[in-house]
Amino acid sequence: MIDGYLLALYAAAFATIATLIDKKILFKEHALEYVTTWAIATFIIVTPFLIWKLDFNFPNYFWLVMLLIGILNTTGAIYLTKTFRHLEISVASPLMGFEPAFIVLLAFLFLNETVSYLQMWGLVLILSGGYLLEIRKEKFSLLQPLKEMINSKYIHYGLLAIVCYGTSSVISRYILNPENNLGLNIFTYFFVIKFFTAFFLLALLSILYDGIQGVKNGVKNMGWLLIPAIFFSIFHGFITLYAISLPAVNVGLIMAVKRVSIFFETLIGGELFHDHNLFLKLISSIVMIAGAYLIIAA
Repeated sequence: MIDGYLLALYAAAFATIATLIDKKILFKEHALEYVTTWAIATFIIVTPFLIWKLDFNFPNYFWLVMLLIGILNTTGAIYLTKTFRHLEISVASPLMGFEPAFIVLLAFLFLNETVSYLQMWGLVLILSGGYLLEIRKEKFSLLQPLKEMINSKYIHYGLLAIVCYGTSSVISRYILNPENNLGLNIFTYFFVIKFFTAFFLLALLSILYDGIQGVKNGVKNMGWLLIPAIFFSIFHGFITLYAISLPAVNVGLIMAVKRVSIFFETLIGGELFHDHNLFLKLISSIVMIAGAYLIIAA
């Protein structure tokens, strides 16, 4: 049987590279223009590989469910891209360490998925590491991260992205889990969600800015970096999706293991982009990785 948590580790490797490339691009690219260009190019690239696997023989209400997921993913993508554009990568990336705890709570409430005692401690470590990442050594205070979270709109954007993606993950888990016998295959889901996301983002770019011209500008500005950005994003997205569709896993714990990417994003990205207080952030990331290890080992 395929180990969903091992798949999550593979997804973490691809996610690390994708995030570093995204941050490099976002130094000079507008957030909405970038994410729209990325979404459209992704849909165009995946379509030839998925079209022969598509099966639309599912209940009609699934279209509404996937429409909702598309809206959530679109909103999450916009806010997350803004977060990574305006915050240091060694702050923005570990902030996403709060996502698994939120998903575990939702999965417990709506999917009756539970975690063990050891796994709960792993989640506590992940949350603690994420909180410590906001501490600045020049004005050390245990309450300082809380004040920063209250005052920083870009941290608010990151938290909103967590809510959107977390809700999307739980809904996706429900409709993709074969034990629920809902008849939706993962290839159809991936195709439809990518289409909705690209469509909504292009609509927003057209309403707020310059639409297709903005996409053309995005392709021109990003150049060759667009190809690896899409490649690694597709792989980590599909592997994660496949992992959360496996019956034996807990969706929140899958996301927690995937977040081991935080360690490498903080270490490598912090050095590449000359972030501040990198040593403290690295220690905090190690705490979060220890939490992920407890989840895997349980």
